[in-house]
Amino acid sequence: MKRVFAAALMAVMFTAGISEALIRDGAIRGKNGLSFTAISYTFKGLSVTVRNRTKYNVNFGGTMVFLDKNYRVIAKAEILTAKIKRRSSRRYSGFFSCGTGEDAKRAKYLEWEF
Repeated sequence: MKRVFAAALMAVMFTAGISEALIRDGAIRGKNGLSFTAISYTFKGLSVTVRNRTKYNVNFGGTMVFLDKNYRVIAKAEILTAKIKRRSSRRYSGFFSCGTGEDAKRAKYLEWEF
């Protein structure tokens, strides 16, 4: 009985779009002292944590571009600009302007546009 319930619950989660995936961490090229961690994305949007290791407050926002192994764009996600205080982190939410979370799941590379 428990196995049937668990299988039904998993089927509902996948069809409802609740499932999330976690991918890479790294530095943000072109922005000294900023790095990103814990990107989790759903079918419609994503969330990412950006760390500011500098001693200055920074305004951050832009476009995340997900690329495949041949450097072709497979998805783009927009993050609205907001302030990150010095030596802290902030959790951002974004939305896909091109592609979906499923497309971004196949990405091999991640670039930032500001």
